[in-house]
Amino acid sequence: MIAVERNRSVTGVMMLLAAVTMFFAAFTSAMVVRRGLSADWLTTPLPPVVWANTGVLAASSVALYYHAMKWTKALGMVFLAGQLEVWRELMAAGIYLPSNPSASFFYILTAAHFAHLAGGLIALHFANRQAALLYWHFMTGLWIYVLLLFALWG
Repeated sequence: MIAVERNRSVTGVMMLLAAVTMFFAAFTSAMVVRRGLSADWLTTPLPPVVWANTGVLAASSVALYYHAMKWTKALGMVFLAGQLEVWRELMAAGIYLPSNPSASFFYILTAAHFAHLAGGLIALHFANRQAALLYWHFMTGLWIYVLLLFALWG
Protein backbone atom coordinates (compact mmCIF):
# COMPACT_ATOMS: atom_id res chain seq x y z
CA MET A 1 0.00 0.00 0.00
CA ILE A 2 2.82 2.43 0.83
CA ALA A 3 4.47 1.77 -2.55
CA VAL A 4 1.20 2.57 -4.32
CA GLU A 5 0.88 5.88 -2.42
CA ARG A 6 4.51 6.72 -3.21
CA ASN A 7 3.92 6.01 -6.90
CA ARG A 8 0.81 8.19 -6.89
CA SER A 9 2.73 11.02 -5.26
CA VAL A 10 5.58 10.79 -7.75
CA THR A 11 3.15 10.59 -10.67
CA GLY A 12 1.32 13.66 -9.38
CA VAL A 13 4.57 15.59 -9.00
CA MET A 14 5.67 14.56 -12.49
CA MET A 15 2.39 15.85 -13.92
CA LEU A 16 2.85 19.11 -12.04
CA LEU A 17 6.41 19.43 -13.30
CA ALA A 18 5.26 18.81 -16.87
CA ALA A 19 2.87 21.76 -16.51
CA VAL A 20 5.59 23.92 -14.93
CA THR A 21 7.94 23.01 -17.77
CA MET A 22 5.33 24.04 -20.35
CA PHE A 23 4.74 27.31 -18.50
CA PHE A 24 8.43 28.24 -18.47
CA ALA A 25 8.92 27.00 -22.05
CA ALA A 26 6.07 29.25 -23.19
CA PHE A 27 7.60 32.28 -21.50
CA THR A 28 11.04 31.40 -22.86
CA SER A 29 9.58 31.19 -26.35
CA ALA A 30 7.81 34.52 -25.89
CA MET A 31 11.06 36.03 -24.64
CA VAL A 32 13.01 34.75 -27.65
CA VAL A 33 10.42 36.11 -30.09
CA ARG A 34 10.09 39.43 -28.26
CA ARG A 35 13.84 39.91 -28.10
CA GLY A 36 14.17 39.18 -31.81
CA LEU A 37 11.46 41.67 -32.73
CA SER A 38 12.37 44.53 -30.46
CA ALA A 39 14.50 47.58 -30.74
CA ASP A 40 13.85 48.42 -27.08
CA TRP A 41 15.51 45.37 -25.48
CA LEU A 42 17.96 46.32 -22.74
CA THR A 43 19.83 43.57 -20.93
CA THR A 44 18.76 43.39 -17.30
CA PRO A 45 21.82 43.45 -15.05
CA LEU A 46 21.86 40.64 -12.50
CA PRO A 47 22.59 41.85 -8.96
CA PRO A 48 25.47 39.92 -7.33
CA VAL A 49 23.12 38.44 -4.71
CA VAL A 50 21.56 36.34 -7.47
CA TRP A 51 24.72 34.20 -7.60
CA ALA A 52 24.79 33.70 -3.83
CA ASN A 53 21.11 32.84 -4.02
CA THR A 54 21.92 30.12 -6.55
CA GLY A 55 24.43 28.60 -4.14
CA VAL A 56 21.85 28.68 -1.34
CA LEU A 57 19.28 26.86 -3.48
CA ALA A 58 21.84 24.27 -4.58
CA ALA A 59 22.82 23.75 -0.93
CA SER A 60 19.15 23.23 -0.04
CA SER A 61 18.92 20.52 -2.69
CA VAL A 62 22.00 18.81 -1.25
CA ALA A 63 20.52 19.07 2.25
CA LEU A 64 17.30 17.41 1.12
CA TYR A 65 19.27 14.62 -0.53
CA TYR A 66 20.97 13.95 2.79
CA HIS A 67 17.66 13.95 4.71
CA ALA A 68 18.30 17.32 6.36
CA MET A 69 14.73 18.60 6.01
CA LYS A 70 15.17 21.45 8.51
CA TRP A 71 18.19 22.73 6.58
CA THR A 72 16.34 22.39 3.29
CA LYS A 73 13.44 24.45 4.58
CA ALA A 74 15.72 27.05 6.18
CA LEU A 75 17.81 27.41 3.03
CA GLY A 76 14.65 27.58 0.93
CA MET A 77 13.46 30.49 3.04
CA VAL A 78 16.87 32.16 2.73
CA PHE A 79 16.58 31.76 -1.05
CA LEU A 80 13.15 33.43 -1.04
CA ALA A 81 14.48 36.29 1.10
CA GLY A 82 17.44 36.58 -1.27
CA GLN A 83 15.07 36.82 -4.21
CA LEU A 84 13.24 39.67 -2.50
CA GLU A 85 16.64 41.34 -2.14
CA VAL A 86 17.33 40.85 -5.88
CA TRP A 87 14.09 42.63 -6.74
CA ARG A 88 14.82 45.37 -4.18
CA GLU A 89 18.26 45.97 -5.72
CA LEU A 90 16.80 46.11 -9.22
CA MET A 91 14.18 48.62 -8.11
CA ALA A 92 16.85 50.70 -6.33
CA ALA A 93 18.68 50.79 -9.68
CA GLY A 94 15.49 52.04 -11.37
CA ILE A 95 14.67 48.74 -13.07
CA TYR A 96 10.99 47.90 -12.68
CA LEU A 97 8.62 45.42 -14.29
CA PRO A 98 7.62 47.83 -17.10
CA SER A 99 11.12 49.31 -17.58
CA ASN A 100 11.88 47.27 -20.69
CA PRO A 101 11.01 43.83 -22.11
CA SER A 102 14.02 42.11 -20.54
CA ALA A 103 13.13 43.42 -17.08
CA SER A 104 9.53 42.35 -17.56
CA PHE A 105 10.54 38.80 -18.43
CA PHE A 106 13.03 38.72 -15.56
CA TYR A 107 10.43 39.76 -13.00
CA ILE A 108 7.78 37.39 -14.40
CA LEU A 109 10.04 34.34 -14.60
CA THR A 110 11.67 34.89 -11.22
CA ALA A 111 8.30 35.62 -9.57
CA ALA A 112 6.87 32.42 -11.06
CA HIS A 113 9.85 30.49 -9.73
CA PHE A 114 9.45 32.21 -6.35
CA ALA A 115 5.79 31.11 -6.17
CA HIS A 116 6.62 27.51 -7.13
CA LEU A 117 9.43 27.35 -4.58
CA ALA A 118 7.24 28.85 -1.83
CA GLY A 119 4.60 26.24 -2.65
CA GLY A 120 7.31 23.60 -2.53
CA LEU A 121 8.29 24.70 0.97
CA ILE A 122 4.71 24.11 2.09
CA ALA A 123 4.54 20.79 0.24
CA LEU A 124 7.70 19.55 1.97
CA HIS A 125 5.56 19.06 5.07
CA PHE A 126 3.25 16.63 3.27
CA ALA A 127 5.11 14.99 0.39
CA ASN A 128 6.95 11.71 0.63
CA ARG A 129 10.71 11.89 0.26
CA GLN A 130 10.86 10.69 -3.34
CA ALA A 131 8.26 13.21 -4.53
CA ALA A 132 9.91 15.99 -2.50
CA LEU A 133 13.34 15.20 -3.96
CA LEU A 134 11.97 15.21 -7.49
CA TYR A 135 10.19 18.53 -7.05
CA TRP A 136 12.96 20.30 -5.14
CA HIS A 137 15.75 19.21 -7.50
CA PHE A 138 13.61 20.27 -10.44
CA MET A 139 13.13 23.72 -8.87
CA THR A 140 16.90 24.00 -8.39
CA GLY A 141 17.53 23.04 -12.02
CA LEU A 142 14.80 25.41 -13.19
CA TRP A 143 16.40 28.28 -11.28
CA ILE A 144 19.76 27.57 -12.90
CA TYR A 145 18.02 27.53 -16.29
CA VAL A 146 16.32 30.90 -15.66
CA LEU A 147 19.54 32.40 -14.36
CA LEU A 148 21.56 31.18 -17.35
CA LEU A 149 18.85 32.39 -19.72
CA PHE A 150 19.33 35.93 -18.42
CA ALA A 151 23.07 35.76 -17.78
CA LEU A 152 23.88 34.52 -21.28
CA TRP A 153 21.07 35.90 -23.36
CA GLY A 154 18.76 38.21 -21.40
